[in-house]
Order: sequence, then structure tokens, then C-alpha cells
Amino acid sequence: MNNMTTAQSRKLTYLGGIVLLLIPIIWLGLPSDGKAGSGGKLAQLRSQYELGESDLGDVDPSSAAMNLVLLGMRGVAVNLLWVDLDKQKDMKRWAEMQAVTESIVRLQPHFEKVWEFNGWNLAFNTSAEWDAVPDRYYWVKAGGKFLKRGVERNRKSTHLQYHVANVLQKKIGIADESKDYRKYFRNDPDPKFNGGIDPEFNPDDLDSYLAAKAAAELACIKEETRPQHILDRSLFRSMPARCQFDYAMVLQKDGKFGEETREAWQLALNDWTQKYGKETFRVSIADELFDIQLEMNREDIKAFVKSPDDAVKLTRAVESYRRMVNYYYWRMRGNAEADRETSEAHRDLYEANQFYRKQELEKARASALSGMTTFDAVLHKKGYEELKDEDTLVEECLLGIMVWEDTYRISNERVPDEFPLKWLKQERLGN
Repeated sequence: MNNMTTAQSRKLTYLGGIVLLLIPIIWLGLPSDGKAGSGGKLAQLRSQYELGESDLGDVDPSSAAMNLVLLGMRGVAVNLLWVDLDKQKDMKRWAEMQAVTESIVRLQPHFEKVWEFNGWNLAFNTSAEWDAVPDRYYWVKAGGKFLKRGVERNRKSTHLQYHVANVLQKKIGIADESKDYRKYFRNDPDPKFNGGIDPEFNPDDLDSYLAAKAAAELACIKEETRPQHILDRSLFRSMPARCQFDYAMVLQKDGKFGEETREAWQLALNDWTQKYGKETFRVSIADELFDIQLEMNREDIKAFVKSPDDAVKLTRAVESYRRMVNYYYWRMRGNAEADRETSEAHRDLYEANQFYRKQELEKARASALSGMTTFDAVLHKKGYEELKDEDTLVEECLLGIMVWEDTYRISNERVPDEFPLKWLKQERLGN
């Protein structure tokens, strides 16, 4: 009987201890209901230091449920899923591959490399496996949307925000199919969008380069509090301005030479010199830290340092960074392209090519000669000398010369010996 009483007393003691321990456990671990100051001590600390699930990004209940069910086997499950993902990719089972990808991100929603790798895989690798351009665009879009979801789940991530901008700028804007991709970005080929935008991918109905610029600006904002390790900081923070330059160039490529294009170039120049050029970058020179700006002049440098030796060191550092980002070139290019004279020269050569295709030879000859004459003057302007090395512009000028010469040959007329830009043709073609 005594043994029974002793055993019963021991059980009651254990039970009482468990109940007592529940009090600090509940006090420490009570989950938050989302309101300020709610939840246990750990929930409040997570909220204070922004370490909670909701602080990192949107919460997916199914993700939390899967992790709870797997207990300590999550790592094993993830490894098996990655193996399966590679297998499905190699076998070109795209639907199965997407399903496996969804399972992985549910188990690792805050592992940024999961989003980065699979977003890149869909946009760049999977899309290349298809023949039809609309099908390719579907997978480019799938990769971009996947990365956007990654940003929603990881709102503070600088890297994922950069990769969203990278897909919009490089895959949609620069790929071989860029002409179609840019059209689809605003006129989606999927019948369910009735020729309009996919609101999930392009909610603001922007050109792809302007959407890339907006995403890059967000990445730069996040980079101020969450440093990135993708590019040198000076290159990383140049991305918004470079997207604006790309937008201005593609307007010209599309045959638009009015005020809209000149304003795009002017905005690009302003972004480059007044925003990016005034950004502060900290550099180490001979074990000393200095703050530099790429738009600094000699007087600015003297005001930043205490001795002539430091001024020399700082000047070298500024010049080194300028060369790395090609600062002088883009400043010169922006100034030149924002010039009305340059815009008119582009228009003349573009129209000459259009007239030539229609076999309106007199109009083609007149437009080509006008554009050649204007470009000859532009390329000899002080400060614009580097334009002579710009391959795209040189190709445009040489094409204009070819059109002008062909109008004479087709009409069985003798091509004049002297003409504007003759020196450029001789430099590049040797005749």
C-alpha cells in the first residue's frame, strides 16, 4: 500500500511539475496574433528585431504545416526533391518540374538561393527548350513571376529584388527575341488576357525597361540596409540609370525620334549625373577610408581631404571607379543623344532606310544625305569624339552611307567621290 501511495505521489508531483513548467513555456512561446505587443516573450523579441515569419515576408500556412509534419526530416525531404527536380528537368517534364519546385519553396521559403536558382532556371534555361516564341515567353514570364513571389516571401531580400530587375532588363530587353518579348510584356499572347497585360507580371502596364528600372530602384533602396554580394556596389547602383539608357536606345530602335525619345535621353542623363553621380561610395586608400562621388570635380575633392597627397589618392580612386562603370562615356552619350541635332540625324537615317525599302529612291537619297551631314557635324563636336567608337551608332551611319550609294547605283548614276562621313567609312571599311 505504501509503495502504491509513493508511486501515486510521485506521479502527482510530476504532473504538478509539468503544469508549473507550462506557465513559463506559455509565457515565452505564446504565438503572436499580429498586433503590437501580443504573444509571448519570444514572439515579442522576434517582432522587436524583425525576425518573425511575417517580418520576413508573406506567410504561407501550407508551408508551415509541411514543416510541422516533417519535424526533423525537412532537410532529407528537400534533398530528395532537388534530385527529383534535376531528373524532371533532364527529362523535359515541365509540369512535374514546376510541381516539385513548388514543394521545395514550401519547405524552404526563406532560403533565397531556392528562389534565385529556380527563377533563373525557368526564365533562362527552360524557356530556351521551346521553339515557338510565345511558348518561350510563357516560361520567361513564369521565371519572373516566380522571382516576384520570392520577393513577397522575402521582402527584405536585395538579391531577389535584383534578379527580378535582371530578368526584365536582360531576358526580356536584350535576348534575341527581345522585340517579341517586349511586345508581349504589354500585349500578352495568352488568350485569357485578351491582348492586354498579365497583371501579375506587369501590373503597372510599363515598358519592360521601365519596369526593370523600377525593380532596380527598389533593389537599391533595400541594398542600403541589406548589403548585396552580386556586383561591386558602384556597378549595382548604376542599374536604374542604365535601364533608363536602354529604354531611350530602344525607342530609337523602334523608330521613335520625337520629344518622347529626347526626354528619355535627358532623364537618363539626369539619372546618371544627378542621382547616380551624386551617390556616395566608401573606398579604402592606403588603409584610410574616403567617401567619393563619381561626379566630383577637383574643388570637391580638395574639400574632402586634408592634404595634397590625399587629394592625389582620392582623384585616382574616383578615376578608377569612373573607368569601371564607363562613367564618362555614358555622360557624353546622354548629352549627345539629348541634343535635338542628334535626334534629327537618327530620324533622317531611319527614314532613308524606310524609303529605300519602298524603292522611293529620291526621298531615300535626300534623307540619307541629310542624316550623314548632320552626323558628320555631331561626330566632330568637342566632347563627342568617343561616339566614333560606338559600334551601334557607327553601324547606323555606315548603313546610311550604303543606302545613299545604292540610290545612285540603282539609278545607273555615278556615286560622288566626296560625301559626308567618308572618313568614317575609310576608317572602318578601308575604302
